[in-house]
Amino acid sequence: MGHYLNMLWLSALLGILAGSISGLIPGVGNFVIMLLLYPFLGSLSINELIIFYSSMATISQYVGSVPATIYGIPGESSSYPTVLESSKLSTVKQVSNAISGSAFGSFVGGVVVLLVCYLLVDYLELLKYMYSTKLLTFLLILACVAICLSSGDKLLTSVLLLVAGFCLASIGYNSHYSTSILTFNNMYLYAGLPFEVVLISLFAIPQILQNWNTKSKISNLAYNIGTIYIINPIYTGFYTVVGFICGLVPGVTTILSSIAAYNISSYFTKDPVKRIVASETANNAGAFSLLLPLLLFGVPIIASEALLLNLIEQKGFVISSFDLRGLVTLLSINLLLVNVIGLFIAWPLSKYVKYFYSLNLNIVFTIFILLLIAVVMYNGYLNYSLSYNIIVFTILLPIGYVLRKVNTLPLIFAFIVNDKLIDNLLRLPHII
Repeated sequence: MGHYLNMLWLSALLGILAGSISGLIPGVGNFVIMLLLYPFLGSLSINELIIFYSSMATISQYVGSVPATIYGIPGESSSYPTVLESSKLSTVKQVSNAISGSAFGSFVGGVVVLLVCYLLVDYLELLKYMYSTKLLTFLLILACVAICLSSGDKLLTSVLLLVAGFCLASIGYNSHYSTSILTFNNMYLYAGLPFEVVLISLFAIPQILQNWNTKSKISNLAYNIGTIYIINPIYTGFYTVVGFICGLVPGVTTILSSIAAYNISSYFTKDPVKRIVASETANNAGAFSLLLPLLLFGVPIIASEALLLNLIEQKGFVISSFDLRGLVTLLSINLLLVNVIGLFIAWPLSKYVKYFYSLNLNIVFTIFILLLIAVVMYNGYLNYSLSYNIIVFTILLPIGYVLRKVNTLPLIFAFIVNDKLIDNLLRLPHII
């Protein structure tokens, strides 16, 4: 029992560290961090993986608000509204209020959602029994559509990338049709393209290259860590609800949470501090709600969740027999502590962020790329397919480089959920 609890705390601490890095470095994000840790994550249990992921997702929201507010760097993708308003912060008091207000707003948003879900867990359990092939198929298709619509590229480009992802995932032996596709009688290709190689070469590295020229707008404007911004409970509660609901939308989750809250607040106030607090409160509320479709239906609604689902299914995760109450209780205890830690990181400890941004970001990006290549090599070595991994990586990386100016998330999402979607589509005619 003691060893089990120690592993859970270790998973939470690793998630906090991973979320801190994800929130600080533009273009990295939770998905890339998970790929970097992929060899280690494979050794964790289902509960440990979920604890790790929830801790990482929560902390990245807290940390991402700091560089967005002070330096105008969207460390975390849902912090773009904060970046827009950061240029309007012209006094020490405004910057100080924005820092403490974001931290407290995020804390309230995250904890309120957590407590409500814990208290209503029995009702969530009832929703779990609504699980069906029809619903699962619909949600997976909805997630694919939402990711295409929210990618930021032309719709045709996103659709083509989605189709390319399904095609890449189809390479290998297809058990549904008892046939092989584009294997060319190669024993390695029968197992399909190596999972982590595709994700790293076609998403992680292109994503880093896309942000290669990011420069921080480092200001000499000071701020006072001792300032405490008093948040309005009604105001904060409203944006918590907005964030929670938007966090359930496939493909956009916390990004929609922060943008929706920002747009609504813009109608009522011109104060950049209030707009920032609204946005950050909402995106932290959405950081928990985005987990619910995965826990209730086994449906990933963002790419990092799809990667998490792939990992826990390898451990025997079956949604119909999973103890939701036990997991929500475990998550509640863990995330309550994680939110407290996040509050301190995003508020009094935010003064140390300047030391990180004194580094050359291009050097940091280079280190990350080298680490990702090391993951490709390490997994190939473990699976006795080092040369195969290198060949596939060498072929796919130039394609990833060409695609560096577009969002390849639709391709990656399709690649990950392909088997689950096809399996449900094939079962659908038998139950209609």
